[in-house]
Amino acid sequence: MATRTQTTDEHFPVQSIATLCSPTLQHVELEVRLLGDIRVVAGASTVTGADLPGPIGRHLLTRLVIDPFPVSRTRLVDDIWGGKAPRSVDSVLNATLSRLRTALDELDLDGRELISSSGGSVNFKRPKGTVVDVELAHHHIDFALRDLRTGDHREAARRASIAYSISRRPLLTGIEREWLDIERDRMHHVERRSLGLLADVSFSSREFDMAVQLGRELVRIAPYDERAHRNLMNALRASGNPSGAAKVERDFTDRLNADLGVAPSPDFFVPLTPSS
Repeated sequence: MATRTQTTDEHFPVQSIATLCSPTLQHVELEVRLLGDIRVVAGASTVTGADLPGPIGRHLLTRLVIDPFPVSRTRLVDDIWGGKAPRSVDSVLNATLSRLRTALDELDLDGRELISSSGGSVNFKRPKGTVVDVELAHHHIDFALRDLRTGDHREAARRASIAYSISRRPLLTGIEREWLDIERDRMHHVERRSLGLLADVSFSSREFDMAVQLGRELVRIAPYDERAHRNLMNALRASGNPSGAAKVERDFTDRLNADLGVAPSPDFFVPLTPSS
Protein backbone atom coordinates (compact mmCIF):
# COMPACT_ATOMS: atom_id res chain seq x y z
CA MET A 1 0.00 0.00 0.00
CA ALA A 2 1.23 3.47 -0.84
CA THR A 3 2.09 5.67 2.08
CA ARG A 4 1.21 9.33 2.61
CA THR A 5 3.81 9.78 5.34
CA GLN A 6 6.61 12.12 4.32
CA THR A 7 10.02 11.19 5.70
CA THR A 8 13.49 12.58 5.19
CA ASP A 9 16.66 10.91 4.05
CA GLU A 10 20.15 12.12 4.99
CA HIS A 11 21.31 13.11 1.52
CA PHE A 12 18.18 13.39 -0.61
CA PRO A 13 15.05 14.73 1.13
CA VAL A 14 11.82 12.99 0.12
CA GLN A 15 10.12 16.31 -0.66
CA SER A 16 13.07 17.80 -2.49
CA ILE A 17 12.78 16.97 -6.20
CA ALA A 18 10.36 19.77 -7.06
CA THR A 19 12.35 22.31 -5.05
CA LEU A 20 15.59 21.20 -6.70
CA CYS A 21 14.22 21.83 -10.18
CA SER A 22 14.72 25.00 -12.15
CA PRO A 23 11.80 27.46 -11.82
CA THR A 24 10.56 26.38 -15.26
CA LEU A 25 10.38 22.75 -14.06
CA GLN A 26 8.74 23.26 -10.71
CA HIS A 27 5.27 22.08 -11.80
CA VAL A 28 5.91 18.43 -10.98
CA GLU A 29 3.08 15.96 -11.31
CA LEU A 30 5.13 12.81 -10.83
CA GLU A 31 8.51 12.35 -9.13
CA VAL A 32 10.45 9.15 -9.75
CA ARG A 33 13.51 8.34 -7.64
CA LEU A 34 15.46 5.39 -8.91
CA LEU A 35 18.68 6.00 -6.98
CA GLY A 36 18.88 4.76 -3.41
CA ASP A 37 15.48 3.72 -2.09
CA ILE A 38 13.02 3.71 -4.99
CA ARG A 39 10.11 6.11 -4.59
CA VAL A 40 7.37 7.23 -6.95
CA VAL A 41 5.59 10.33 -5.66
CA ALA A 42 2.41 12.00 -6.90
CA GLY A 43 1.06 14.77 -4.72
CA ALA A 44 0.64 13.47 -1.17
CA SER A 45 0.95 9.80 -2.18
CA THR A 46 4.14 7.77 -2.32
CA VAL A 47 4.83 4.28 -3.62
CA THR A 48 8.09 2.88 -2.22
CA GLY A 49 10.26 0.03 -3.37
CA ALA A 50 8.64 -2.15 -0.72
CA ASP A 51 5.26 -1.62 -2.42
CA LEU A 52 6.56 -2.98 -5.73
CA PRO A 53 6.46 -6.67 -6.71
CA GLY A 54 9.85 -7.78 -5.40
CA PRO A 55 13.32 -7.38 -6.96
CA ILE A 56 12.02 -8.14 -10.46
CA GLY A 57 9.36 -5.46 -10.09
CA ARG A 58 11.88 -2.86 -8.95
CA HIS A 59 14.25 -3.86 -11.74
CA LEU A 60 11.49 -3.71 -14.34
CA LEU A 61 10.20 -0.30 -13.22
CA THR A 62 13.73 1.12 -13.26
CA ARG A 63 14.40 -0.24 -16.73
CA LEU A 64 11.17 1.23 -18.10
CA VAL A 65 11.48 4.65 -16.44
CA ILE A 66 15.11 5.19 -17.37
CA ASP A 67 14.29 4.82 -21.08
CA PRO A 68 11.96 7.54 -22.40
CA PHE A 69 10.99 5.34 -25.36
CA PRO A 70 9.08 2.05 -25.65
CA VAL A 71 11.21 -1.02 -24.88
CA SER A 72 10.62 -4.28 -26.72
CA ARG A 73 9.58 -7.26 -24.63
CA THR A 74 12.58 -9.16 -26.02
CA ARG A 75 14.93 -6.44 -24.83
CA LEU A 76 13.23 -6.31 -21.44
CA VAL A 77 13.61 -10.05 -20.95
CA ASP A 78 17.29 -9.88 -21.90
CA ASP A 79 17.98 -6.87 -19.67
CA ILE A 80 16.06 -8.18 -16.65
CA TRP A 81 17.09 -11.83 -16.72
CA GLY A 82 20.43 -11.56 -18.51
CA GLY A 83 20.14 -14.67 -20.65
CA LYS A 84 18.79 -16.78 -17.78
CA ALA A 85 15.09 -16.26 -18.30
CA PRO A 86 12.68 -18.87 -16.91
CA ARG A 87 10.71 -21.01 -19.37
CA SER A 88 7.53 -19.17 -18.48
CA VAL A 89 9.17 -15.75 -18.85
CA ASP A 90 6.25 -14.26 -20.81
CA SER A 91 3.84 -15.17 -18.03
CA VAL A 92 6.23 -13.86 -15.37
CA LEU A 93 6.68 -10.60 -17.29
CA ASN A 94 2.93 -10.15 -17.77
CA ALA A 95 2.21 -10.87 -14.10
CA THR A 96 4.93 -8.47 -12.91
CA LEU A 97 3.68 -5.70 -15.19
CA SER A 98 0.15 -6.24 -13.88
CA ARG A 99 1.33 -6.02 -10.28
CA LEU A 100 3.35 -2.89 -11.07
CA ARG A 101 0.26 -1.24 -12.51
CA THR A 102 -1.73 -2.17 -9.42
CA ALA A 103 0.95 -0.70 -7.14
CA LEU A 104 1.03 2.54 -9.13
CA ASP A 105 -2.78 2.81 -8.93
CA GLU A 106 -2.20 3.86 -5.30
CA LEU A 107 -0.87 7.18 -6.60
CA ASP A 108 -4.36 8.13 -7.79
CA LEU A 109 -3.05 7.66 -11.31
CA ASP A 110 -4.10 4.94 -13.72
CA GLY A 111 -1.40 2.28 -13.63
CA ARG A 112 -2.54 1.01 -17.03
CA GLU A 113 -1.93 4.46 -18.47
CA LEU A 114 1.49 4.77 -16.83
CA ILE A 115 2.68 1.37 -18.06
CA SER A 116 1.27 0.51 -21.46
CA SER A 117 1.91 -2.46 -23.75
CA SER A 118 1.53 -2.27 -27.52
CA GLY A 119 3.03 -3.93 -30.57
CA GLY A 120 5.39 -6.12 -28.58
CA SER A 121 6.79 -3.19 -26.59
CA VAL A 122 6.25 -1.77 -23.12
CA ASN A 123 6.40 1.92 -22.28
CA PHE A 124 6.35 4.00 -19.11
CA LYS A 125 4.27 6.97 -20.23
CA ARG A 126 5.36 9.97 -18.22
CA PRO A 127 2.67 12.48 -17.31
CA LYS A 128 3.48 16.09 -18.16
CA GLY A 129 5.75 17.45 -15.46
CA THR A 130 7.40 14.14 -14.58
CA VAL A 131 10.84 14.46 -13.00
CA VAL A 132 13.28 11.53 -12.74
CA ASP A 133 16.21 11.86 -10.34
CA VAL A 134 18.73 10.33 -12.76
CA GLU A 135 17.91 12.98 -15.37
CA LEU A 136 17.80 15.74 -12.76
CA ALA A 137 21.39 14.98 -11.79
CA HIS A 138 22.51 15.37 -15.43
CA HIS A 139 20.45 18.54 -15.76
CA HIS A 140 22.09 20.20 -12.76
CA ILE A 141 25.70 19.32 -13.56
CA ASP A 142 25.29 20.50 -17.17
CA PHE A 143 23.90 23.84 -15.99
CA ALA A 144 26.52 24.05 -13.23
CA LEU A 145 29.28 23.90 -15.83
CA ARG A 146 27.51 26.58 -17.85
CA ASP A 147 27.25 28.78 -14.74
CA LEU A 148 30.93 28.25 -14.01
CA ARG A 149 31.87 29.38 -17.53
CA THR A 150 29.81 32.56 -17.10
CA GLY A 151 31.45 33.30 -13.76
CA ASP A 152 28.47 32.56 -11.51
CA HIS A 153 30.38 30.42 -9.02
CA ARG A 154 27.69 30.51 -6.37
CA GLU A 155 25.00 29.09 -8.68
CA ALA A 156 27.48 26.61 -10.14
CA ALA A 157 28.29 25.30 -6.67
CA ARG A 158 24.60 25.09 -5.76
CA ARG A 159 23.77 23.04 -8.82
CA ALA A 160 26.86 20.85 -8.48
CA SER A 161 25.93 20.12 -4.86
CA ILE A 162 22.49 18.94 -5.97
CA ALA A 163 23.96 16.79 -8.74
CA TYR A 164 26.42 15.26 -6.29
CA SER A 165 23.77 14.54 -3.64
CA ILE A 166 21.74 12.63 -6.23
CA SER A 167 24.46 10.86 -8.21
CA ARG A 168 26.30 9.40 -5.21
CA ARG A 169 23.35 7.16 -4.39
CA PRO A 170 23.35 3.54 -5.64
CA LEU A 171 21.24 2.19 -8.49
CA LEU A 172 19.53 -1.16 -7.79
CA THR A 173 22.03 -2.46 -5.27
CA GLY A 174 22.67 -6.19 -5.54
CA ILE A 175 21.64 -6.56 -9.19
CA GLU A 176 24.35 -6.95 -11.83
CA ARG A 177 23.42 -6.47 -15.49
CA GLU A 178 25.22 -4.93 -18.45
CA TRP A 179 22.64 -2.17 -18.93
CA LEU A 180 22.91 -1.27 -15.23
CA ASP A 181 26.70 -1.06 -15.51
CA ILE A 182 26.27 1.55 -18.24
CA GLU A 183 23.82 3.61 -16.18
CA ARG A 184 26.01 3.34 -13.06
CA ASP A 185 29.01 4.55 -15.06
CA ARG A 186 26.99 7.56 -16.22
CA MET A 187 26.06 8.41 -12.64
CA HIS A 188 29.66 7.92 -11.52
CA HIS A 189 30.70 10.41 -14.20
CA VAL A 190 28.19 12.95 -12.86
CA GLU A 191 29.50 12.35 -9.33
CA ARG A 192 33.09 12.97 -10.45
CA ARG A 193 32.21 16.10 -12.42
CA SER A 194 30.22 17.48 -9.48
CA LEU A 195 33.00 16.92 -6.95
CA GLY A 196 35.58 18.33 -9.32
CA LEU A 197 33.56 21.48 -9.90
CA LEU A 198 32.94 21.97 -6.17
CA ALA A 199 36.63 21.52 -5.44
CA ASP A 200 37.57 24.01 -8.18
CA VAL A 201 35.14 26.61 -6.85
CA SER A 202 36.46 26.16 -3.31
CA PHE A 203 40.05 26.54 -4.48
CA SER A 204 39.34 29.67 -6.52
CA SER A 205 37.48 31.10 -3.50
CA ARG A 206 40.55 30.38 -1.35
CA GLU A 207 38.61 27.93 0.79
CA PHE A 208 41.55 25.57 0.75
CA ASP A 209 40.51 23.23 3.55
CA MET A 210 37.21 22.57 1.79
CA ALA A 211 39.04 22.10 -1.51
CA VAL A 212 41.24 19.50 0.18
CA GLN A 213 38.25 17.68 1.67
CA LEU A 214 36.44 17.56 -1.67
CA GLY A 215 39.64 16.67 -3.51
CA ARG A 216 40.33 13.71 -1.23
CA GLU A 217 36.85 12.35 -1.87
CA LEU A 218 37.30 12.81 -5.60
CA VAL A 219 40.59 10.93 -5.80
CA ARG A 220 39.07 8.17 -3.67
CA ILE A 221 36.43 7.49 -6.31
CA ALA A 222 38.74 8.34 -9.25
CA PRO A 223 42.13 6.80 -8.38
CA TYR A 224 43.61 7.27 -11.88
CA ASP A 225 42.36 10.81 -12.55
CA GLU A 226 45.51 12.91 -13.01
CA ARG A 227 43.74 16.26 -12.94
CA ALA A 228 41.95 15.41 -9.69
CA HIS A 229 45.24 14.43 -8.02
CA ARG A 230 47.01 17.52 -9.33
CA ASN A 231 44.28 19.77 -7.98
CA LEU A 232 44.36 18.01 -4.60
CA MET A 233 48.13 18.55 -4.42
CA ASN A 234 47.69 22.25 -5.16
CA ALA A 235 44.98 22.57 -2.52
CA LEU A 236 47.20 20.84 0.03
CA ARG A 237 50.09 23.19 -0.74
CA ALA A 238 47.80 26.22 -0.52
CA SER A 239 46.45 25.01 2.82
CA GLY A 240 49.99 24.80 4.23
CA ASN A 241 50.50 21.05 3.88
CA PRO A 242 53.33 20.52 1.35
CA SER A 243 54.22 17.13 2.83
CA GLY A 244 50.66 15.97 2.19
CA ALA A 245 50.95 17.16 -1.41
CA ALA A 246 54.24 15.28 -1.81
CA LYS A 247 52.61 12.09 -0.52
CA VAL A 248 49.72 12.41 -2.98
CA GLU A 249 52.24 12.94 -5.80
CA ARG A 250 54.27 9.93 -4.76
CA ASP A 251 51.30 7.63 -4.24
CA PHE A 252 49.70 8.57 -7.56
CA THR A 253 52.95 8.13 -9.48
CA ASP A 254 53.52 4.73 -7.90
CA ARG A 255 49.91 3.65 -8.59
CA LEU A 256 50.11 4.61 -12.26
CA ASN A 257 53.39 2.76 -12.67
CA ALA A 258 52.27 -0.37 -10.81
CA ASP A 259 48.77 -0.67 -12.28
CA LEU A 260 49.07 0.87 -15.75
CA GLY A 261 52.78 0.95 -16.50
CA VAL A 262 52.73 4.68 -17.27
CA ALA A 263 53.92 7.91 -15.68
CA PRO A 264 52.03 11.18 -15.07
CA SER A 265 52.29 13.90 -17.70
CA PRO A 266 54.87 16.67 -17.16
CA ASP A 267 52.09 19.13 -16.27
CA PHE A 268 51.21 16.99 -13.26
CA PHE A 269 54.29 18.25 -11.43
CA VAL A 270 53.70 21.97 -12.09
CA PRO A 271 52.11 23.74 -9.08
CA LEU A 272 49.17 26.08 -9.59
CA THR A 273 48.15 29.17 -7.64
CA PRO A 274 44.54 30.07 -6.76
CA SER A 275 44.53 32.64 -9.56
CA SER A 276 45.84 30.21 -12.20
